[in-house]
Amino acid sequence: MERAKHTAEIICETLDQEKPTVHPDLIERDFGTMSGKPISSIKELCSPNIIETDVITYFLSPEGGETFPDVIKRAQELLHELQNKHHAGSILLVTHGDIGKMLYAAYYNLEWKEVLTDFHFGNCELLLLSPDSPADSAHVFEQEQHNH
Repeated sequence: MERAKHTAEIICETLDQEKPTVHPDLIERDFGTMSGKPISSIKELCSPNIIETDVITYFLSPEGGETFPDVIKRAQELLHELQNKHHAGSILLVTHGDIGKMLYAAYYNLEWKEVLTDFHFGNCELLLLSPDSPADSAHVFEQEQHNH
């Protein structure tokens, strides 16, 4: 959370905007018993409840943690709140990979499992969610990343 907050502060300072607000719905997914565990242990500790991609292995139901259906529900609630609060203009959200992907899935009404395998959403990447931008062109800035 500190990295995301620091990134938002740099953006606000650069754009001469107010300090960013930390919204609880933008925090990373609660990993439950997987919190603090090395990425390399996901298959061993979570199989068969995983989805594996070229870059990352997602664990689906960590004990005591959030599932992706939990996270997409949080994303839907946040989008609803933002749409009610901001009727025009742009909003910049700085967040983490899992909630970022679920915001994308919720915005475009896509299946969360498909979104996990469609693309990687890593550090410093940018998604543009807009009625003028179809889902397949929302990933406007991406970097090669490898999680080990």
